[in-house]
Amino acid sequence: MADLEFDQRQAATGDPFVNVPVRRPPKPPAPRWKRILKATLHGLGAAILLAAGTIWTLRQTHPKFVQPGELLKLPPALVSATAPATEKYTAPTDEKGKLEVARVQYALLKYTKDTAHAKEIATAVVAQGTRTKINPALLVGILLTEDIKLRPTAQSFVGARGLMQVMPFHQGKWKECGSGSLYEIATNVCYGVSILADLIKRSPSVERALLRYNGCVRGTNTPNCKSYSGKVLAFAEQAATRMLTFSMSE
Repeated sequence: MADLEFDQRQAATGDPFVNVPVRRPPKPPAPRWKRILKATLHGLGAAILLAAGTIWTLRQTHPKFVQPGELLKLPPALVSATAPATEKYTAPTDEKGKLEVARVQYALLKYTKDTAHAKEIATAVVAQGTRTKINPALLVGILLTEDIKLRPTAQSFVGARGLMQVMPFHQGKWKECGSGSLYEIATNVCYGVSILADLIKRSPSVERALLRYNGCVRGTNTPNCKSYSGKVLAFAEQAATRMLTFSMSE
């Protein structure tokens, strides 16, 4: 019956009412060894594609923060953070510094409507980022991870204070940060960035330094602290993207 139908439809080729794809007789199933070989090759191909995709993703995710100079046109690399307490605090006064402050301020205005507050934080972030050669976008990532509302008076249940959640026992370790309150923006950011710079110098990777900044060594006190680095880097990437889209006409 199938063969008869096939012959009839072949003969009707060209008829607009029956001109449909010809259904050919079914092929016999492939040998079992061919089916196994085909399935194996498909699986191997999928594994190779998955591995290649994973490597590509990893390479695309972190180079912005390993070489932040290429991202935000800052000359130094993040991993070349200078030793703390080697330079005095100075707010940016040159045109390049002012532009960087405006970029960071623009990124922060996504989270606060207070323009003056955003500018004060941005000024401290750029000044300390320049001093320690740490990308301002990474510092913004820490600020937002610690308190997305950017409250200078924030305090954790363990006593960490201010924007960058600095523990009181750090106060006085860095002379350039002064003796002001840890609830003051400039003082808090100075201590927070100095701590981070020191940890970067003593850690095998930026991710590890971030975990240590959060106090996540074994994860016994805060079980979910292992995700801290990922959160910081995610916020940092968002901030960096927004900074790159900044225009002086904003």
